Amino acid sequence: MDAPSLDDLRAQIDGIDDGLHDLLMRRAELVGRIAAAKGGNGGLALRPGREAQVLRRLLARHAGKFPKPALVRLWREIMGAFTFLQGPVRVAVCRPADRPGYWDLARDHFGAQIPFQAHETAAQVIAAMRLDPNVIGVVPAPVQDEPAPWWIRLTSGEATTPNILQRLPFVAMPNSRGRDLDAFILARLDAEASGDDRALFAVESPVEISRGRLIGAVTKAGLPSPTSVIDVEQSGTWWDLVEVPTFVADQDPRLPALRSALGVERARVVALGAWAVPPKI
Repeated sequence: MDAPSLDDLRAQIDGIDDGLHDLLMRRAELVGRIAAAKGGNGGLALRPGREAQVLRRLLARHAGKFPKPALVRLWREIMGAFTFLQGPVRVAVCRPADRPGYWDLARDHFGAQIPFQAHETAAQVIAAMRLDPNVIGVVPAPVQDEPAPWWIRLTSGEATTPNILQRLPFVAMPNSRGRDLDAFILARLDAEASGDDRALFAVESPVEISRGRLIGAVTKAGLPSPTSVIDVEQSGTWWDLVEVPTFVADQDPRLPALRSALGVERARVVALGAWAVPPKI
């Protein structure tokens, strides 16, 4: 049997392209029907936990020469476009003048369709989200000794307070200007477990709590040992930002157990959100 000609091979590729295009158009039609069924009251069509599960599954089954980062970029573009189709949404990005790479980091994740707006500070991003539930925020990951920790603003308990939903990058894009940066996605949604997650919660105290006492209380409450702790003092109040390798929701019984284990009067523990652990590629 003769080997297929170049024209035959190209015709096969054309057929595959048409099939992919047909599936995308069919998916768009179904998404439109979902949006219509919600009647415009379904809130943000954003499910980072579910998206992480999809990408983990695709990466696990992937074979051949097509690069895994390109596969992720392709699916992220698809997910972003369909998020945009389901309702009004925009992304507020903290992009300080000296760190423009956060824009690229966010664009790699959300794709080209969703409108972006740049802000100089994380506080401005959170303010934009408080004003509009359809705004998704991207802010730099917290670090020790930063002058104005944005994460304290997530402890207010007000209805407009956003939660942490994902850490970026989920998969680093090799040629992105943001490849050496870390950020968090915030939205006015509850975090969703993906099966392999990390969570952040804040501890507020009128007195300083030692690192050893805090870690001991965390484990006594039934939580895994923290993977990181950031502490800060503001106007006589001490705050600790604690990361643990598990999913923690607002009503998790381990949070009041932690407050009791601390043994500090008027101490407060607030869940800030959770995110899916990126796959190894």
